[in-house]
Amino acid sequence: MTRAAVPGRLSALDWLQAGQTLLCSHGIPAVKLAALTRLLGVSTGSFYHHFTDFDQYLGALAEHYRIDRVMKDLHSAVRGRDRGPVSRMRSLARASVKAGTFELDAAMRAWAAIDPRARVALQRAESLVLDFITEAFRDLGFTRAEASLRARILLSANVSPLIAQGRVSRAAFFRGSLRVLTADAPGPRTGR
Repeated sequence: MTRAAVPGRLSALDWLQAGQTLLCSHGIPAVKLAALTRLLGVSTGSFYHHFTDFDQYLGALAEHYRIDRVMKDLHSAVRGRDRGPVSRMRSLARASVKAGTFELDAAMRAWAAIDPRARVALQRAESLVLDFITEAFRDLGFTRAEASLRARILLSANVSPLIAQGRVSRAAFFRGSLRVLTADAPGPRTGR
């Protein structure tokens, strides 16, 4: 967890990261002000310096998922834009595993079932990831429809709770899924 630049003072980001920690480990019911203050070792004063109330905080927490986790993962994968499409998809998966995005994604999906703010943030994040993966499949030569379908299959298979068996098996599952979905690629697309 990142601490504020001034020792002893917390930033809004510190509160949001603490919320993500609680969300990941115990789900949205655990994200309470008392639990946050215990986790951060502070009183509530800092919280109200950054957020007007807990409802505003939950909205910011939902949006932080998209901005902090998903955008960082995509940025890591895009840095290798000169690499091939399969390499870019692997890079996205590695960044997501390293950041714990899959675990947070599962918690966000449970929260999204009961809160429209989380649902909207998750839909926006998913749209960004699907666009990225679809573009990679397009670069392999698949039609827009085929690329979109393959992107949805790859994302769905890799966020499925059935594969929550740890990082090693998740990585192997991703590699296998990607191999199957790219096996019959027509060839690189030309004339972007």
